[in-house]
Amino acid sequence: MPRILGFSTYSENFQGGDITDEEWAFLKAVAAYQKRWNRRYPSWREILHVLKCVGYRKVAPPIPVETAPLTLAEKKLAAEAEEQVARSPAVPSHPAG
Repeated sequence: MPRILGFSTYSENFQGGDITDEEWAFLKAVAAYQKRWNRRYPSWREILHVLKCVGYRKVAPPIPVETAPLTLAEKKLAAEAEEQVARSPAVPSHPAG
């Protein structure tokens, strides 16, 4: 039987693609909503509705996104990128002419 491409393939092939159990629950809830209401591209309002359905509530004061602490996945991705840059040879900024 041929392999079916999906979320697991994404997480296997892309850095930072590790999906947590919490993220899987959200993805499944969105997929169920899309199937139930035949909505391929739900609006942000509908996504907020799905979030509330899976139990999320606003309990803390909001903080600006640009000052929010990095998630574990973002920290891991940044560390891997820094490691790759450190291992790669220096590339001249412009070709010699």
